[in-house]
Amino acid sequence: METIRALTFDAFGTIVDTGQDALIRMSAKIVRDQRLRVDASGFLARWDHYFFGIDHNPFLTIAEATEASLARAFEEFAVDADPEPYVEMLQREWLRAKAYPEVPAVLEALRDLPKVVVSNADDAMLREILSKNGLHFNAVVTSEACRAYKPASAIFEVAIRELGVPAAAVLHVGDSLEADVGGAKKLGMAAAWVNRGGGPVRPGVSTPDFIMRDLRGLIPALKGLDVV
Repeated sequence: METIRALTFDAFGTIVDTGQDALIRMSAKIVRDQRLRVDASGFLARWDHYFFGIDHNPFLTIAEATEASLARAFEEFAVDADPEPYVEMLQREWLRAKAYPEVPAVLEALRDLPKVVVSNADDAMLREILSKNGLHFNAVVTSEACRAYKPASAIFEVAIRELGVPAAAVLHVGDSLEADVGGAKKLGMAAAWVNRGGGPVRPGVSTPDFIMRDLRGLIPALKGLDVV
């Protein structure tokens, strides 16, 4: 492995919480408001089905995709309501996302390495979340700004250009085997999988160079490498 000269980080599920709890709460509110004969998890499963089924051609931001997918879920459950107010409430909840407890100390320990966030996120929202949590990076690269979602190479390529080093000299850290590990390794970057849930590496996905339960695993991982 080439000397690591810079780091890139996913945001949600890696340095700040995923926002899944907010989705469950919003789904529960929708179920109550609309008196649906399904529980919150069942409704969210269908909402997720439509969200992850969007082909993003043309490109949609996270906010736009969230509203479009919720509208589809409303159609399925015969809900006669405007999805926009629910999406606005959800976004306010997402803005409360907190950094995982170990993150500030780990970033401080790695202060001499250039660091860029690479996230499937809307730009203004992510920047506000990072600012509220006092997390500072050399650059923030979002899907909205790049008009592309991980694992597409385009979003990683922007981050690499921001860092000004070869792809092989960058270690990407993220919680998704497909979007983070797969996307990074396709460009020749090293990849660390943050496996907070302790699940197995699934067959058919890219194998991470490192596996860690939280960001504290970065410190010993980097000590075992040549790091500039």
